[in-house]
Amino acid sequence: MNASPVFSSLAELGKREPGPVLLAIGMFDGVHRGHRAVLDLAVNEAKARNGLVAALTFPEHPAKSLRPGKEPPLLMDPSTKSEALLACGVDCVVMKPFDESLSEVPPGEFPSYLKQKIPGLVGICVGENFHFGKDREGDADFLKEIGSERGLGICVAEGVLEGGQPISSSRIREALSGGEIESVNRMLGFSYRVDGLVVSGNRLGREIGFPTLNLPWSPEARPAFGVYLVKASFPDGETVHGVANYGVRPTVEDDGVEPLFEVHLLGEEDYSARQPGDRLSLDLLSFLRPEKKFESLDALKSQIARDKAEAARLAPCL
Repeated sequence: MNASPVFSSLAELGKREPGPVLLAIGMFDGVHRGHRAVLDLAVNEAKARNGLVAALTFPEHPAKSLRPGKEPPLLMDPSTKSEALLACGVDCVVMKPFDESLSEVPPGEFPSYLKQKIPGLVGICVGENFHFGKDREGDADFLKEIGSERGLGICVAEGVLEGGQPISSSRIREALSGGEIESVNRMLGFSYRVDGLVVSGNRLGREIGFPTLNLPWSPEARPAFGVYLVKASFPDGETVHGVANYGVRPTVEDDGVEPLFEVHLLGEEDYSARQPGDRLSLDLLSFLRPEKKFESLDALKSQIARDKAEAARLAPCL
């Protein structure tokens, strides 16, 4: 196995990995439960063939190339997605920019195109809604037909349901922007995570009795602005529940500021050991209320106290 598990092209994978190779193909944005059904199929098939699993995915949504300006915001950046895919058991990731060379391949030539790039290719795994080739004319059924003709094993994973409907990245984006974080977490199969470095704040929280750690967060697909119950994780393995406001702080800030999380840790009043530049991860567990502008700091302080009490009530259950 190559020392680096992330490749930038199919040809690079083909040159470095002789095979047998099982290729799982998809955008895999969010690496949700439906995606993992595809990946699990690929991993099991690779074990049966004594081969390795490669996940072919893209740093940007294909719609950005096919329908510029209409591409959806992404749930994961390329680095986070690569890590999540590798954690699912794939041996390597091909993070290939989506371009005309791929979009113009006639559907009937798609397996041959992949086989040319990856001589050791023995199988392909996709989801049931997979489309490919020029004008996205090829679908999963057609892939099974032409793939078998070329000696490739084709695995098609059925959709995974949540609430009676198939899980999709689109559903997760919609739920995320609507504050339905519990639904987001069920569809993902894990808690939505925010990760970054703590930055200095204006210390207002400390002045009103609720010190916070401040974490900037501006992904393409943003959570709803509001107050969340979170679980904070630190590099030393410590975890602490907290109450966090995500947004632009309209009570105390002018327009145009970047959104960030202001995290008040439950049961911890001394923040002297927490410094700007420290790494902090937040698992979003429950949405408590939307962000709002208060008429006074006293009104804000009273609401934060209620938010803290509600978070403390819910924390033992989540």
